[in-house]
Amino acid sequence: MAPDPSHALRMWIDFDGTLVEPNVAIILVEEFAHNGKVVAHEIDEELHAGRITLRQAWERQVALLPADRMDEMAQWAVRNTPFRAGADALLALLARHRVPTSIVSGGLDFYIDPILRHAGIDLPVFSDVLRVEPAGSLRLSHPHGHATCRLCGICKAQTVQAAGTDGRRSVFAGDGSTDKYAAEVADIVFARRRLKGYCETSGIPHYAFEEFGPVTDQLRRWLDGEEPLPPRRTLGLVDSPCPISRASFAAA
Repeated sequence: MAPDPSHALRMWIDFDGTLVEPNVAIILVEEFAHNGKVVAHEIDEELHAGRITLRQAWERQVALLPADRMDEMAQWAVRNTPFRAGADALLALLARHRVPTSIVSGGLDFYIDPILRHAGIDLPVFSDVLRVEPAGSLRLSHPHGHATCRLCGICKAQTVQAAGTDGRRSVFAGDGSTDKYAAEVADIVFARRRLKGYCETSGIPHYAFEEFGPVTDQLRRWLDGEEPLPPRRTLGLVDSPCPISRASFAAA
C-alpha cells in the first residue's frame, strides 16, 4: 500500500501579509503612533532594504506603541484584519487530512492570538511576545529566537527546520523578505510578493500564489494522491547570512 501523503507533510504559515492580508504591525503603528503613517513605512522600507534587522525594526516600532492601549489595539486589529481569500478552505483541507499546521510569525502575540481566536482558528503559534511591565513600559521578547544570531526576532529557519526531525517534509507559505530564511530551509515553498522575488533570484524552487486557491489545489493533489510529492532538494544556501541555512547546506 502506498504511504499516506498526509503523514509526510507539516505546514507552516506566515501570519502578516500571508494568512491575513495586511501587515498588522504596520497598520497598528499607522493608527496608534504619532505620525504613524510616515514612520511605519520608513521602518518597513529600511527593514526590507537590509539597512536594519527585524529585531531592530521591532524595537523601533514597539517604542512607538502606547502601552496603556494594548487591549484597544488588539480589538482594533480584530476588527480591521481580513483573512486572505481562501484561507478557510486551506485550513479545512489541512485539518481534514490531519496535516500538522502552525503559524510562524515575526509579528506579535498580543494581536495574533485574538485575531485567530475571533476567527475560531486553534493552531500553534510561534511568534515574538509583547508584555506590559509593572512600570508601564512595553517589553519585547523573542522566545523562539536563535541562541546567538540576532538577524531576526523569531528564527523561522530554526523553527521550520526542527519540524523535519520527525521525517515529514516542511511546507512553508510566506510573503516577505523576513520569510526568506524559512524558505531557504523548507522542503516545499509557496511564495508571494517579496518572498516570490527572493526565491526567483536565489534559485529556490517555489509555487507562486496571491490568493490561497492555488495553494489549496496543489496540496489537495498531493494529499489525494493525484500527484507525487516533488523530489527532495538540497536545503539551505551556502552564502546565506542565516546560520541555520548555511548549516543545512553544509549537511546536505
